[in-house]
Amino acid sequence: MTKILIVDDEQLQRDSLAGFLKKIGYNVATADSAQTALAYMYSNPVDIVLSDYKMPYMTGADLLLEVKSRHPGVVLVLITAFGTVDIAVNTMKAGAWDFLTKPVDLDQLEALLKDIEEHLENKKQAQQVKPPIEEIDLDDFLAKDPIMLRILEQAVRVAGSQATILITGETGVGKEVLAEFIHKHSSRGKQGMVAVNCAALPSHLIESELFGHEKGAFTGATAARIGRFEEAHQGTLFLDEIGDLPMEMQTKLLRFLQSGEFQRIGQNKVLKSDVRILAATNVDLEHAVEIGEFREDLYYRLNVIDLHIPPLRERPEDIELLAEFFLSRFATRENRPDLKFSSEALKHIRTYHFPGNVRELGNMIERAVLLTMGPEINPQDLPLQTAKRGQVTGSNLKDSIVNMEAELISKTLVESNGNQSECARRLGISERVLRYKLQKYQLK
Repeated sequence: MTKILIVDDEQLQRDSLAGFLKKIGYNVATADSAQTALAYMYSNPVDIVLSDYKMPYMTGADLLLEVKSRHPGVVLVLITAFGTVDIAVNTMKAGAWDFLTKPVDLDQLEALLKDIEEHLENKKQAQQVKPPIEEIDLDDFLAKDPIMLRILEQAVRVAGSQATILITGETGVGKEVLAEFIHKHSSRGKQGMVAVNCAALPSHLIESELFGHEKGAFTGATAARIGRFEEAHQGTLFLDEIGDLPMEMQTKLLRFLQSGEFQRIGQNKVLKSDVRILAATNVDLEHAVEIGEFREDLYYRLNVIDLHIPPLRERPEDIELLAEFFLSRFATRENRPDLKFSSEALKHIRTYHFPGNVRELGNMIERAVLLTMGPEINPQDLPLQTAKRGQVTGSNLKDSIVNMEAELISKTLVESNGNQSECARRLGISERVLRYKLQKYQLK
């Protein structure tokens, strides 16, 4: 039976919540202060803590930090009569499961507790079954480098949960392939995974694409259409390039993540969909939040689990494996099964920095297969770019601005004697943004 600890300095509130929770089958204990709660938890294990936010001496936010430190497996929900967006965001950021306002909606609380229980059960099952890395079924995900294998191991362990997962990495690293890998290893694997590229959809059509519309809802809506959320019911919805989602749609996505509810365009009826969300981006969402281009509360909702795929240049053991895979695929397709790499070609492939990552490698091998006349692919058959690491090329306006930014950061870093804090101060940006740009432009 799930054990819940209610923490509130008001006895009426404690007794009211305790009575309700006992009635619906929970094992309940109460504490009149954060200090009392911590003392109780020292010798009595609990699963969930429901804590008032505003209490004397030690607030609910203070209790949250202590619980996360001392009892990391315990889920904490904060309750307050003084709810603000800032408090909600800060508490979610600190690790609270959710934030409820008084008077507590008992139906909402019951639904919330069921979600937490499901999460705890999935977590328990995942911990009981931890396959050794060598036993993981990689399916169609080709990986040999230890860095990538560890990421896949993490992916398998979180696949069984219902938590939202944010997959980050440069363009072309294989974020959608990892999403498919997670979906296959989840309890929803027998259902479909629906993928949506948020960057590829015009802003005026994206709401209809995601949530659907009724006939006549707007010009051109000649028939009703279900959206991707309905299509992915009981399966997985993969939102690629989530960083390009318009602000208005970010708000509607946040509502769905909080309630599981949405509405088609032109319909007042509220619909529900049982769907697991996986999202991916090559954008630094923390920076996007800082400059006001991405909602902070949505970021923390999406970023329950973050899986970062390193660029291909940081996974050297995967390069030759993937190159041989692409050669086999395209050579078979073109009826040239005996085509091979020369030793010099493989040497060039191993040492190339692949700014376009796996996608660039695949395109490069496909081109070589099509254009190579002899029995071997040689270095001259590989369209390797001449740009060196840290060098940004291009002649259009966007590339010119990128060049100037990289040059300014490099120059300022030298003038700051390599001190990143001083460099960030001189540039007028945060150290976090500076670190992101150093990584982006491969500057030392």
